[in-house]
Amino acid sequence: MKIKIQLVLVITLLSSVVTTNAQKNNTFQSVVLDSTLTDQANAIVRSEEVIINIKSINTIIVKTKRVVTVLNKYGNKHADFYEGYSPTLKIKKLEAVVYDRYGKEIKKYKKHDFKDRSVYDNNSLARDDRIKYFEHTPISYPYTLLFESEIESSSTAFIRPWLPVSNFRLSVEKSKYKILNSENIPIRFKETSFEGYQISKNKTPQAIEYVISDVSAKQAEVLGPDYYDIVPMVKIALNKFSLEGVEGAAIDWKSMGKWQYDKLISGRGELPPKTIVEINKLVSGVKTKKEKAKLIYEYVQKKTRYISVQLGIGGWKPFLASDVDRLGYGDCKALTNYTMALLDSQDITSYYTVVYAKERRDIDSEFASMQGNHAILNIPNQEEDLWLECTSQTKPFNFIGSFTDNREVLVITPEGGEIKRTKKYEPEENTLYTAATIDLGVDKSMSTTIKRISKGLEYDWNYGVQFETPKDQKLYYKKYWGYINGLEIRGIELTDDKDIVEFTEEIDVLCNTCIKKVGSRLLFSPNFFSKDQSNLPKYEVRKTSLVISRGYTNIDEYIINLPKGYQVGSLVETTTIETEFGKYSYELQKINDKQIKFKRFLKIIDGTFSKEKYEEYRKFRTEIKKIDKSKIVLKQV
Repeated sequence: MKIKIQLVLVITLLSSVVTTNAQKNNTFQSVVLDSTLTDQANAIVRSEEVIINIKSINTIIVKTKRVVTVLNKYGNKHADFYEGYSPTLKIKKLEAVVYDRYGKEIKKYKKHDFKDRSVYDNNSLARDDRIKYFEHTPISYPYTLLFESEIESSSTAFIRPWLPVSNFRLSVEKSKYKILNSENIPIRFKETSFEGYQISKNKTPQAIEYVISDVSAKQAEVLGPDYYDIVPMVKIALNKFSLEGVEGAAIDWKSMGKWQYDKLISGRGELPPKTIVEINKLVSGVKTKKEKAKLIYEYVQKKTRYISVQLGIGGWKPFLASDVDRLGYGDCKALTNYTMALLDSQDITSYYTVVYAKERRDIDSEFASMQGNHAILNIPNQEEDLWLECTSQTKPFNFIGSFTDNREVLVITPEGGEIKRTKKYEPEENTLYTAATIDLGVDKSMSTTIKRISKGLEYDWNYGVQFETPKDQKLYYKKYWGYINGLEIRGIELTDDKDIVEFTEEIDVLCNTCIKKVGSRLLFSPNFFSKDQSNLPKYEVRKTSLVISRGYTNIDEYIINLPKGYQVGSLVETTTIETEFGKYSYELQKINDKQIKFKRFLKIIDGTFSKEKYEEYRKFRTEIKKIDKSKIVLKQV
């Protein structure tokens, strides 16, 4: 009996070991994978566990364990693991293990194996934060990576959100996110885009846990919504928190803005008396607040330059205005604060404003927390809000362009925070007018001087060419009209009128291949310079809404002088297409036997439309592209 019992124990032990090894191999092997997770995916999150332990308002511990299988070279970015550290952010644990497709360990990285570098960008002067990272060069695919870390931070103003599906073409087998709050510190949550996902939620008085499973890879769709609007996310914020040793409390944007004003902005606007005297002289005799503000803004543009400086309270507290005045440079925070100080010296009220720049993203008006990545300046002016981009040495006054247009921002006042929306540039404001008198030659040549006038966002999209070298300007225009083979740029004259925000381009061009000879006839497309180059894909099943982020209006008028000895035959009738997305018209008029007039109008209306509307819009643009290529025939006389 004793022998039988021992035998049973041995068998049980062996079975346990085999089961454990099988489970381990199943986690790290990538030979056999679920096809629903591999389909159109570059990588798979096999398992992820993030545990955030809130110990106090100035201590937080984050443990991360993540297993990712990389299927191809495009998935390597999903295995780009690193952790940041700073005087207030300590790395307690850091390691990674690489496995081959069979789950066999290839290499193990301990904390000392990770490389170390400063977190910097091309415009940074100094930063006081660093990262530890590792580099793995795969020799075959697929492979699997296990990453584990533990960090401790004394700053709790930022708590890592849950974003389990962090990118396109990334599927998720399982992801777990847990918040431990044993001290019962008041905490706020916001859950978004949970619909359509297998998400479980378990909440107790001192903890909350989210789990998501079996998420197939999402594909990016042209003209789709912002990624953060379509994937599940949980945002977390403490009602009482600490930022680099500075404690704060906020439950809404008013109180959050009040804390930021008192602790980060206030008391940093003192200027040297000499500078104030200089500004007094600058605006002497100027009557309106807007005119004074314009002169001061241009003064800042001439005196300072932008350079990123991420020191101070988590990179959120601006340099003193006196330092910027002395040094002549600063980051967005410093230059915004400096401009605000100069305006204040003339009793012009302005407000430091936090915004998400570049990608159009709103400050979440429903969830007060540390948000944004940029600072601009707001000047209330009766019924009008003026917005200043203080980092730019080239933008006109009160013109923020597509960098920070039409988005919700946090305006920080002495009384507290206020959510406002920046300037929206309407399609009627964003105009590009192109005019030309075009000479066609019997030698199949085309020559003209094109005149283009840009306003609104079209100004923003075009005015930058003036800062390129003459050589690069020519390359720019040749690329812009890349569909014109053999285009020669003979001269360029550019005029930037910042007072009315208008950019004028005059480009002298020649082309010897724009006209095709067929027997005794000449064939050409009268729309030389505004052919629609859009190429929208067709989707069998569109999954996301259609988003046209910005509208615009393009108007073209050409006088075309026909070659000697040729005349035009019949002309196509005027074509007009009008949809909810915009309007397009194409018109040819015969002026006389030697001249014709070409007119084109295109207005695109911005907005968000249902996913079913995408195909209608695609057909609209396809028809425009087809008509834009229309040709006419010249007969020899």
